Amino acid sequence: MGKLHKPRPTKYDGLVSAVSRLADSSEHRERFWERVLEELKRSKRSRRVVNLYELNRTTSPHDRVIVLGKLLGIGRLDHPLTVVAFDFSETAYEKVKRAGGTAIYLDQFVTEGAREVSGYRLMG
Repeated sequence: MGKLHKPRPTKYDGLVSAVSRLADSSEHRERFWERVLEELKRSKRSRRVVNLYELNRTTSPHDRVIVLGKLLGIGRLDHPLTVVAFDFSETAYEKVKRAGGTAIYLDQFVTEGAREVSGYRLMG
């Protein structure tokens, strides 16, 4: 299999405003999106990083996870997951895909119908 290239996330300001709208909306789980918004507003230097081996250790096959920061490719992933993250390292993106999982940027998740967040675990 050839090298997988990860797509680029969209503009940060647009993501913050989209998550702000979800956090203010009465029809969504406000506290969930408020927490995501708090993490987004952190300075880039203080944002969280999660290593792949942590997801491998704390999840089961087909779990759905939102990483509140950047997912790094240190370690291995033995089972498929749906991972939503602010950002992915190139290696992490490839390893999630090769394990049969789905890697989704938070901006894509928000714009493509993040209406249903039940079943997602926050990590980071």
